[in-house]
Amino acid sequence: MATIDDEEAMFETLDPVPSEIATAISDGLNAFNESAEIRREAFAVVWRENGGLIAGITASVSFSVLFIGNLWVAKSLRLGGIGTKLTAAAEEEGRRRAAVAACVDTLSTQAPDFYPKLGYVEFGRISGHAGGRPVDRIWFRKEFSTVA
Repeated sequence: MATIDDEEAMFETLDPVPSEIATAISDGLNAFNESAEIRREAFAVVWRENGGLIAGITASVSFSVLFIGNLWVAKSLRLGGIGTKLTAAAEEEGRRRAAVAACVDTLSTQAPDFYPKLGYVEFGRISGHAGGRPVDRIWFRKEFSTVA
């Protein structure tokens, strides 16, 4: 095991985070997880119109769970069902990759009512503040049916 010589060690706070630092940290964690047989399969589902990106969702599957990252729909197209279709497509791809459940988080200022309409159940919440107003971060989960 490595030891840290306090006279030689130095902690830095980096803001913004240089891309090479973010990559090194991510690559280090991924290597550790792969050695423990915890694989992460990342993917995205996108919606294009006339060659332009108008909506998309990022996700990954790790230890049989679909983790939804970001869901974005162009402002002019929101509330038209595209987000629901993208989420369903991500869930389908997750199932194809052997996911048995899904997990997503959102802010109380974003889409706290969207995910429950799709069968997601809240399992965690933490309160904070942004711009002087209260904002909650909310975690949701959805168990996939074993019946196809």
